[in-house]
Amino acid sequence: MKEIHRVIFSVIFSIAITLVPCLRNALAQEAASNSPGALFYQANIYYQEGKYDAAIKGYERLIGQGLESGNLYYNLGNSYFKKGELGLSVLSYERSKTFIPNDSDLRSNYDYTLQALSLEPKFLGNWFEKVVYGLFQSATIDSLTILLSVVYIVLIILFILNLFLGTFKRFSGSVICVLIVLFILSAYALNRKINYLNKTAIVISKEADVKFEPLENATTYFKLSEGSQVEVVEKAEGWYKVRRFDKKLGWANKSAFIKLIN
Repeated sequence: MKEIHRVIFSVIFSIAITLVPCLRNALAQEAASNSPGALFYQANIYYQEGKYDAAIKGYERLIGQGLESGNLYYNLGNSYFKKGELGLSVLSYERSKTFIPNDSDLRSNYDYTLQALSLEPKFLGNWFEKVVYGLFQSATIDSLTILLSVVYIVLIILFILNLFLGTFKRFSGSVICVLIVLFILSAYALNRKINYLNKTAIVISKEADVKFEPLENATTYFKLSEGSQVEVVEKAEGWYKVRRFDKKLGWANKSAFIKLIN
């Protein structure tokens, strides 16, 4: 009887020895296939094969995992464009611009999408904001943060040197003034970029009715077409109070929009 138990145990042990490495390899392969790099590569393959729904699902899965990059949003925007969902394409391109604002392919595809929607780029802001935007258009939030930190440190060093080196004051005054102006402008640009991300929404439906009140039966004030940008200034249950580029304000059903940052 003991001999039989010994044989059974030996067989089970041998099977376990064989299966454990196989199971470990299978789990490793599954983990590798679900890695961000593998998922991104597979989504790109789907795009090249014209399987745009599958590509979008792959890119959105990565974003759902908390992964963001300019290339990821750019490819997502291209996929939506191929599907004919141009509002979502504009949204993705706008998000991509926060990471790679100088990318020439992104600019070309974004401009082409706006042309397909019969839209022109509109700037939401006054003349001073336009000037600052022009100066720092190519800067990202990260680069502006670094610039502010560097300028701040240099200013502190210059102020300390002025306290202990009297002769240094003759040469540092103009430099300090320039750095202070640069600090103010870059801080303003950084604040505006953050507000832009937090408040801007894109129309994803074919058309959005903007009303005088947040009621379905309220009078329509104006209409917004797919891909249009608005500034969300207030929220109500199921409604956004939005500001158009010409400063017109009204209420629209929030289902017609997606904010750059939800």
